[in-house]
Amino acid sequence: MRVTVAYSPGPADTLERTLRDGLESRITFTVRLYERRAGLAALFGDALLDEISVSRVAFYDTLAGRFVVEQDGEPAAYADGPSFADGFFSLRGLALDGGTRTGGEEAAGRGRTRYVAARAQYDPVRLSPPLTILTLFGVAARAPTPWARRDAPAAPAADVLP
Repeated sequence: MRVTVAYSPGPADTLERTLRDGLESRITFTVRLYERRAGLAALFGDALLDEISVSRVAFYDTLAGRFVVEQDGEPAAYADGPSFADGFFSLRGLALDGGTRTGGEEAAGRGRTRYVAARAQYDPVRLSPPLTILTLFGVAARAPTPWARRDAPAAPAADVLP
């Protein structure tokens, strides 16, 4: 299953000014795939099938005159603000693995509902150690979103050949 997640920040020019001033910003997306449990098993909560966290750091490269977004050590450069904001605040085509099942488990699980829960945590100014202690006192701005849930489309049933 592939999902797309996007964060809606405040004014983009504020982020651009922050980065042009030599500071860094960070956003972390957390995406989870759940399956609702039925019967008595529902008392223990829904089954977590997969969880992925993706962190991105953004900064402005003054020598090249470009915005840079790093994810897993891989940089991506953007010449203008709108394309940078789209690249930084959107996560497209993230693959979630719902696990593989045997034929009997698939038949038993047919009709169960799966859903995706996602949230983002945006740090407009990324602090470097030892300044990270300021987050304990609320000095550093941090914008976490609540969990958003969407039902996942049902997977097509596989044909079993005799």
